[in-house]
Amino acid sequence: MSGKRREKHKTSDMVLLVMGLFVAAFIVIMIVTFWVKGSVPDTLIQYTLGAGGVEALLLAGIKISKVRAGDKPGESEDT
Repeated sequence: MSGKRREKHKTSDMVLLVMGLFVAAFIVIMIVTFWVKGSVPDTLIQYTLGAGGVEALLLAGIKISKVRAGDKPGESEDT
């Protein structure tokens, strides 16, 4: 096997990575806020995590539509 061979990162994988990092950072910030202030902004948490759920649902819908259309996993993806 060649040492120069690298896998391309798919756009959906990058979006999921960014979403995961954002959610992890958001949770840590909310824990620190709770320790410092004694309370957290419940509405902010609800809408932030809800938006992440919607984004994940949309990515799942895109993946399902590609599978139904017959796109193969190794084919190019828009970047």
